Parts: sequence; C-alpha cells; structure tokens
Amino acid sequence: MKHILFSLAILFITTGSYAQPWQDAKIWQQNREPMYARIVPCASIEGAVTRLDVRRTSLNGIWKFFFAKNNQEAPQNFYETGYDVSKWSDIKVPGSWELQKFDAPIYTDTRYPFPADPPYVPTSYNPVGSYVRTFDFNGGDKKSEFFLTFEGVESAFYVYLNGVEVGYSEDSRLEARFRVTNLLREGKNTLAVKVFRYSDGSYLEDQDYWKYSGIERNVYIEERATSRVEDYKLIADLKDNYTNGDFILELMPNADCKKGVRIMVEVLDGSRTLLKNLLTYRSAKDSILSVSATFNNVKPWNAETPHIYTLRVTTLTEKGKVLESFAHNFGFRNVRIHQGQLQVNGVAVEIKGVNRHEHDPLEGRTITRESMVQDIVLMKQLGINAVRTCHYPNYSEWYELCTEYGLYVVDEANIESHGMENHPDGTLANYADWEGAFMSRMSRMVKRDRNHTSVITWSLGNESGYGKNFETIYHWTKKYDPTRPVQYEGGGLTGVSDIYCPMYARPWALLQYVNSRQPRPLILCEYAHAMGNSVGNFDDYWNIIRAHDQLQGGFIWDWVDQGFKGKDEKGNDIWLYGGDLGFVGVKNDTTFCQNGLMAADRTPHPHASQVKKTYAGIQFEPVQFSANEVRVKNYFDFTTLDNYRLEWKLEADGKTLESGSMDFPSIEPHGSSVVSIDFKKPLIAPATHYYLTLTARLKEATVYADKDFIVSVEQWQLPWYKEPEYKEVKEQATFEQNDTTVTVTTSKAKYGFSSVSGELTSIIIEGKELIKSGFVPNFWRGMTDNDVANKTHLRCKEWHKPEYNLSDFKTANEDNNVKISSSYEVNNCKIEIQYCISGDGAMRVKMHFTPASDKEFSEMPRFGMRAILNKAFDQFTWLGRGPGESYMDRKSGELIGLYNGDVWSQLHRYNRPQETGNKCDVEWVSLRDPDGSGIIASSNVPLSVSAWNLLQEDLEYVPADIEHRHGGSLEKRDLVWFNVDLMQQGVGGDNTWGAPVHSEYTISPIERSYTFIIRPLKAGDDEVKESKRVSFRK
Repeated sequence: MKHILFSLAILFITTGSYAQPWQDAKIWQQNREPMYARIVPCASIEGAVTRLDVRRTSLNGIWKFFFAKNNQEAPQNFYETGYDVSKWSDIKVPGSWELQKFDAPIYTDTRYPFPADPPYVPTSYNPVGSYVRTFDFNGGDKKSEFFLTFEGVESAFYVYLNGVEVGYSEDSRLEARFRVTNLLREGKNTLAVKVFRYSDGSYLEDQDYWKYSGIERNVYIEERATSRVEDYKLIADLKDNYTNGDFILELMPNADCKKGVRIMVEVLDGSRTLLKNLLTYRSAKDSILSVSATFNNVKPWNAETPHIYTLRVTTLTEKGKVLESFAHNFGFRNVRIHQGQLQVNGVAVEIKGVNRHEHDPLEGRTITRESMVQDIVLMKQLGINAVRTCHYPNYSEWYELCTEYGLYVVDEANIESHGMENHPDGTLANYADWEGAFMSRMSRMVKRDRNHTSVITWSLGNESGYGKNFETIYHWTKKYDPTRPVQYEGGGLTGVSDIYCPMYARPWALLQYVNSRQPRPLILCEYAHAMGNSVGNFDDYWNIIRAHDQLQGGFIWDWVDQGFKGKDEKGNDIWLYGGDLGFVGVKNDTTFCQNGLMAADRTPHPHASQVKKTYAGIQFEPVQFSANEVRVKNYFDFTTLDNYRLEWKLEADGKTLESGSMDFPSIEPHGSSVVSIDFKKPLIAPATHYYLTLTARLKEATVYADKDFIVSVEQWQLPWYKEPEYKEVKEQATFEQNDTTVTVTTSKAKYGFSSVSGELTSIIIEGKELIKSGFVPNFWRGMTDNDVANKTHLRCKEWHKPEYNLSDFKTANEDNNVKISSSYEVNNCKIEIQYCISGDGAMRVKMHFTPASDKEFSEMPRFGMRAILNKAFDQFTWLGRGPGESYMDRKSGELIGLYNGDVWSQLHRYNRPQETGNKCDVEWVSLRDPDGSGIIASSNVPLSVSAWNLLQEDLEYVPADIEHRHGGSLEKRDLVWFNVDLMQQGVGGDNTWGAPVHSEYTISPIERSYTFIIRPLKAGDDEVKESKRVSFRK
C-alpha cells in the first residue's frame, strides 16, 4: 500500500480565486447526454430477451494510470494522441484506485474528509487519476451511432477521445453517457479520462461509507441504430379490483428517426405472446408513440410472487429488417398511500427491510452480478422483502434482479450532505446555487429507474437537513411520476415525504406516533443498528409493529459489513476497517463501517438468526389451556401457506420423543388458524422439561431456496414437570484443613479451597486437575460496541475488577456433606458464596448478593461466576438455546436443544473483540477432555453460560487500542474460561451512539442469589442422567 502523508498545515488548502467545473455548484456536466430509461440494445429479436448479442463493446480491463496528489502535479496533456504512457502504472477498470495501491481509502461517518467550504475543495491534496486506454474499433455499421458510457466514476471526471475533449460529469452513482460517433476512428483509438478525488459533487456524497476514487463501474461503447427508440416510459398498473393489467407504454424515438421506421411492441408471458403491435414513425410530430392495452386476469407482481412479463421493443426498417431490439422484464402492480398505509396491489404490506451498501471485501464499491444475486438470495432466506439503496442509485442490474426475485426497493438519490450539519451556513438544501445539482441527481435517477417494477418508493436522499431544494425535487418527482410515493427522512412530517420514515426511533416512539393519529404510515428508514454484538429487542419492535396497522416495518442498518480482507502482523486473517488501509491526514471512524447482518464475505453474524425468526411470514402461538393446539399466523401479504409444510417434534433432554408432518390448512394472507398436533402426553420423567418444536419448510424449491428449506421455527415449553426425589447419598465427604487450605475428599472428586482468599482452587477428577482458578464472582463482560457507545464501561466501572475483601471463611460437616462459606465485602456490598459438597462428588454453589444500603449503583453487565479450567477440558456440550449465541433480548431465533462442539468454535470473531458466545436458558452444561473426564453444571433455574479459550480481558474495550484491535487477531490460549451466570444483560441495538439496553433486559444491583451444582464426570458418564441426580435435600 502506498501510504501518502502530508502536513495537515498544507493538506487542505482550498481556493475560491477561480472556478473550475469541479468547484462550481452550478456545473455538474458538460456535453453529457440526457438520462433515459435503461435500454440494452441487441442485434436480433431473439437475443433481446437473453441479451446474447448486446451491441456493446466493453472497455473494462487493464488501463494505464498515473496518480498525482493534486491537479498541479497531474500530467496536463496526457490525452493528446501520441502521449507516451508506457512507463505509467497498470490499473484495473472498474475499480477504485485506493484499493489498487494508489493512495488510501478514507472511512468517515458524518464528516467530510476535508474542511467544508462549499463548493470549494482542497487544491494541495486533491488526488487526480489520469487513465489511458487504447482499443480497436472496426468501424461499425455506418448507419449506427456510438455512445461512450461510464456507469460510475467518483467524484468528477473529464473524458477525451483521440485527443479531443468529449465532456465532463459529476454524480458518482449514475451513468454518464457521451455521443462519440464523430470521434471514433477505424482501427486504434485512444481514450483518456481525468478523475478528481474531490469536487463540488463531493459535498452531496457524504454518505456513511468509504471514500474512494476512480472509475468504479463498467465502461463501454454502445452502438445504436440511427433510427431507434431513445427512451420509453412504462406504466403497468392494476385495475378492476387489482385483477386486470392496465398497460400504458410511451416510446420516444430519437430526434433523427427516419420516416417510415417501424416499431414492433410485444408483451410476453413466458412463451406466450399477449400483445403484438406494429407502430410506424411518420414525422417529428410522433415524438411519443403510445400503446395501451388491458390484460384480463393478470398475475400481479409482489415481493412474494414476483410474476414477470416481458416487454420487447424492436425497431425495423420499412422493409422489416431489424435495426435493434431490446427487452425489459416487468410486473403488473400498484403502489399507493391509502388510509394511512402503504399499499401494494391494495394490500397494506409489511416492510421487512434492510439497508444495503454496494460492497465487496476485495473490490470495495465495484461489485458483480453474481454478488448481487448472492445478496438477494440471502435476503430472501432471512425473510427480508425490501431493500433501501442507501444512499445512492445502485447498478442498473440490481433493480432488474429485485424485480425478478421479488424485493421491494426504495430507490434513493445520491444526495447526502451530512458534513454540513454543523456548518455555520446551514444545509445545502437552502442554497439556491445548489438547486440544479439536487434536481439533476433526483431527476436522472427517476428517469433511469422509473420502469423497474421493484421500485415502489423514491427517496430524495439522506441526512441532508431540510430546505427549499427538497421541496423543489419532491414536487418535480410527484408530477413526473405520480404512481409512486416519495419519502425523505429529513422531511419528517413536512410536505416532502408521503411516508413518515424516521431513523432509529425507539419502540416507545412508535407508540407515540400511533397515538398522535397522523395520516401517514410509519416505516423506519433505519433501525436495529447491527454493529458488533447487537440487534437486541428486535422482537419487541415487531410486536409493536404488528399490533398497529399504521406501523409497517423498517429497514435494518445494515446488510453487510464494509470491511476488507487483510492480515495482522502475525498473519491472522482479519477484517480491515477505517484507518487500517493507510492514512492521508484524515482521522477515520474505525469500526463504524461494520454494521452488517453479514460479514463482508456474506458469512452471517449471530444476530442474523434473530432477524430470520422475527421477519418470518409464518408465526406460531400456543393456544391457552391446550398443549396440542397451535395457532398459526400467516403474516405473508399475498400468499397462502399452500407451499409450506409443518413439521413438529415433541422433545425432552434434546431428544425427539415423537414427531410428525402435515400440510398447513388454507390460511389466507394476514389470517390465522388453529392446528391440532397429534401427539400424546408422555409418562413424565422427573427433572425433565418438555418442548414442542415447530418448523415450516418449503414443499418445493423456489428461486431463492431448495425444497425443505426452513422458513420459520418456533418452540415453547410444555406445562409438564415432575420434581425429582432426593435419595440419600451414602458416601461421606470429608475435609482436611491447615493454615491456608482446605481439601475436601469425596468418592469421585477432590476439591481444594484457599482459606486466605476463600476461593475454590482445585478440582481433581480421576487424578486430573481441572481448574486453574475459580469459581469467583463475575459482574463484567467484554464491552460490546453498543456498551461502549452508551458508556457502560464508565457508568458501571465499579463492577469491573472490584476488590473482593474476604470477611469470613467457615467450614463445617453436616449430614455427610462438607459446607464451606466465604463472605466478601465489595463496593460496600456483601457477597456470600456457599459451597456444599456431597459424598458422591457433587458440589452445590450458591452466591448471595446484598447491595449496600447507603449507596446507589449502576446496572451490572452480568451476574454470575467464572472459573478458569485447564486447556484439555474443551469439549463443550449444553442443553439450552443454540447452536448460536443468545442473549436475554435476542434469543428467540435460537432453539433449546442438545448441542456440542469444541470451545474455540463458540467464539464469534466480531470486528472488534467484545462479548461473544453466550447461551441462554441452559439447563446444564459440561466441559470434558478427550478421555471423557470433566464437570457438568446444572441448575433448577435457566442459566446463561459461555466458554472461551481466552481470558475475559482479551474481549475488553481498551480505549488506547480501539483503532488497532481486530477479532481475527484473537489467539487461542492454553485455558478454558468458563462462565456460569444467572444472567447477562441484553445487547441492545436501538443505535450505537448512546442508546442503552432496555431496562427490562438489564440487571439491577438488588439483593439476589442463585444456585448451581457442579458434578464430576468420568469417562462413560451420561450427562443427562448426571444432570438429574439429586444429591442434596432442599
């Protein structure tokens, strides 16, 4: 990586002494073609649908490249024919130059990467990339015209062809198209491009994302017939109670179209032709050629059943020769706001959405069609039905794929000026000089994407304040496209947003909105900030949303971590974040770019299972007073449950006692029905919990999942329980004591205690020492990103490594048992730990906490005890929620069952080390060595447990190292840290800049106690039987 460092004193010099286009808010293009709807011209009618003979020549590949730190140092005449670039570097196009060892990418959340002085940008450090590419041109059809298209260049660029300036363009996320017919030469051609890292356009591109530069999307030359359809507008609506298709097509021939040219319009439904119409262009008066039709009994498009029709438009000569043909997939659907709800095809829909940045873990902003398909498939598998293109128009293929696979799209304009938030001159939305730039970005997006069925809402931009410029583009959009709602978070409840779309509103704020009786639907444009160990209280959001018609969902922030594959100094695989890829004088915002449900390589984070559980279109509830009856709720908006199969299991101790499968009844969308499950109540065994587990699977494969794919799960405990009976233990526990130690001997284990510290110091089973230390109280955890943001590490610091002062230590024999009691004072509170050891080797551990009466304390991150075991005891088995992590506010996506694995595999490597691996609602947990020796911990109350091959301090938040720590750098220690907790607080997730964990998921420092039992395990011991053994009278 070429790290370029400059003195901050000269780094960001700006100038207003003269204005260049790249520092002029009123200039955003020169000689650029108008924006039209996407057309992919093909040479044949047959090829139009499959796009096998597209009339495009790709210019992607290896170009020559020269990097300069500013315009003054850039080569000025490099575009001239014959300029020697042989000694320049090679660069891949498309691709950001910072990811190809030129300069460094910058990650900032809200700040501009330079001092704000619009429209001016730095001159001393404003890198310029000069690109040159030669290519051969065969001359083409003499009756064709040729257009050079750049699908995305950041942030501003000039283009030259064969020594002639072609034009200039800003707006990094939309196509720039230039007419080059008269500049192309038969044979060798030289294309040159000059790209500025910063321009006045950068003031409208301050998204929470990496700041790159260069030619980041595809480049090609497109051949078009001299007589052609230049643009088209398609409305495929529904009428007659949403049963019939209302088809309105407007075709706009180019200005030089020849008289007599014919245009054939076809509408296809698979192999069937529903419409075939031949139009004739007669004169310039035919600037718009229209086709309208009604199709009876169409299959409406929606995200659940995205039925696709195909429009094919072919331009022919008078004699019928094909000039060119293009096709477009669409669906019939209607979108409206009606009675305070967003409706698709007359149905108020749930928006189970996610925000998605375009990101590749190697290529950054440059992505492939294959990765788009992967994202869509994964989204559909998680129950996601909507995506917001945060915060800019995406590749055109994205919208086509969303139409094909079925995702609702909020299409967002490339307008974000977050860095102006605290500027003394206020938001750019009130700058008259910027109105044109606002309008250009919004109107070009709408004109390009208006024919995509998947786009159901336009968004005016993101986090840019409120002002007249938004009013202007809102009214233009509503007039140009009255078929879709328009939204803007910054518009709040003003007249520029048809939907109230706040970001990060807490659950209680949703209820406030409902009670205020506003006329607009509420759909959160961002919520559930998925940074680190997060997405707590997600069920709570949706319990409220599904209880109120006006609340229709939201878009999780966000889909995928914006990290890059890398190595640390020891060669460990890590995810690189802000600041890791070089420094150019701008402080990066470190891990704040890592907020995904998915890691950058699309590996799901643990919270993804919770999203799938909550977003599922099939939900289950127990029927009161009936163990065999289940209420099935269909939360799909358009589909019945005919393509799903219900499987059920009656389980106990992680084993299936009885199971079955059945078809769902015919439950209409938004309906419910009670289903009887045909199982028999078993003979109830002592100390055994019984669970009913329900699974909804696909009967047949879909475009996003195979047959038998699990769509939804649910589980609940059945009201059957029998207390175990105590059987007297005949073996006797004995102890020996000296000045510093107590040794307790039983038939299966030997325990050691320190009378100096009061701690358990030894457990010996089958001659093997299990522990290095513990059990000792533990009220702390490695701070999550949400904890750090809400200052838990400061507010709750009294629970971090408090000093335990032993005030009393007692030993006694009682009923063949040995009792040991250690009393401590800590923070003026009292803790008593009682150990009762039975002759059969069982040890009951009880911790009792009494708070100080004269002092108030903050919440406890956890309430429990920990031990450190020797490294051999790393075979981890538990009966509780799994297989992934669970926390008290994020656990319904993990089911209670019997799980096992090695300790190291329980670690989830968050981008920054933090709390990980917890399991909730655990009945028992064991740690064994390869020979089968070990211990099992159980309780009559659900436990939270975890085990790591780490020290807890390895997961700590260390402010001095926050910019340098990576989860991938965690290395396995020769130990096992074992947490046996009554509870651990939730992870939260309303936001990651101050929102606390909800109070119902915190741990108040009140008087409380809990008990668990440790039993020795020998090779061959059955853990289920050992967990039920009763060694102590109550």
